Amino acid sequence: MSRSGDQYFHPWAAKLTYTYIVNGEYFAGEYRLRARTEQRAQEKVEGWKDRMIIVRYSPAKSDLSTILKSDQPGGQLGNPA
Repeated sequence: MSRSGDQYFHPWAAKLTYTYIVNGEYFAGEYRLRARTEQRAQEKVEGWKDRMIIVRYSPAKSDLSTILKSDQPGGQLGNPA
């Protein structure tokens, strides 16, 4: 957990690291979860633990990836509480 650059609206940020496989090769990516409080940032991280997610990656450059809320089952990013 760390302080975000947006200190007024979302002062906390948690870094989510994920891995994915393309054609038998492993890759990793990161996604920042912003929150208003440290506790909320921690809750968001806990909502991702041991969860399979949908990752979008570039077919031309497989190491470029992102995750989108709209792609995830139930449309959730982390703990919905």
